[in-house]
Amino acid sequence: WHGPAQRRHGRLATAAAGAALCLAVLTQPSLPAQAAVLLAGVVLVGMPHGAFDHVIARRVLRPRLGRAWWAPFLVFYVALAGLVALGWTLAPGATLALFLLLSVVHFGLGDTEGGRPRVAGVIARGGLPILLPICSHPAAVAPVLAALAGTDAPTMAALLPYAWWLVIPWLLALLAWWGRATRAERGEVVFLMVLFLDLPPLLAFALYFCLFHSVRHLLRLGAWLAPGSAREAWRGVLRVGVPAAVLCAAGAAGLALHGTEAAMAPLFRLLAALTLPHMVVTVALEERA
Repeated sequence: WHGPAQRRHGRLATAAAGAALCLAVLTQPSLPAQAAVLLAGVVLVGMPHGAFDHVIARRVLRPRLGRAWWAPFLVFYVALAGLVALGWTLAPGATLALFLLLSVVHFGLGDTEGGRPRVAGVIARGGLPILLPICSHPAAVAPVLAALAGTDAPTMAALLPYAWWLVIPWLLALLAWWGRATRAERGEVVFLMVLFLDLPPLLAFALYFCLFHSVRHLLRLGAWLAPGSAREAWRGVLRVGVPAAVLCAAGAAGLALHGTEAAMAPLFRLLAALTLPHMVVTVALEERA
């Protein structure tokens, strides 16, 4: 069931994001409205899609370590997340660069599922949601990145034009990947290009992260949990994802009390802290599981 479900997801995600694109062009949503959409999307599907890391680790580690498998996993997971959190305090600029690089790799791996991903595909797909907003909407991206890096928006805005030098290797990777991609994959990339070029970056990222990346990963997890039954797969996904969403909603409500715009920097820092251990689980353990 996973293959047909993936194809349906691609069509439905594109249709939903296309409707949001048309609505945004007509209404010109404010920054607080964009931040609210991102916050809601991260709560509902963004964070829950990473809530299966312990389930994956249990299947790999328990046969080797026994019932105490969770102790080294928890220490390792928290230590990696804490390392990133410490980086935001001691070296926010370098941590921001690391976060963006890890995001490119993570999104690239997530969007090139099926077979062994090639480097060109990872760069082409992963660079799209990171590089395009920075290059096409530098004035809108600068305040968000400045808040993360602990600097001011004018300083960040002066640095962002240098990102254009990265467009050349990204385009070369895109061309190398294009010939091997399926028609559906090429269509999705073209649509995402339009999305990131036309929409404000926060809204475009919210639609991509929640509708495409996170749901795609949830489908893969469902197929891992119950390869023979879509119904059982979704039951397994909801059994883990719903409590995670409720917990995230409580945290998001606390952030939103300070205003949705003010919540953006803490939200992205939290995502960065969780991206590193989540990526390690995805790359090192998921295939073994």
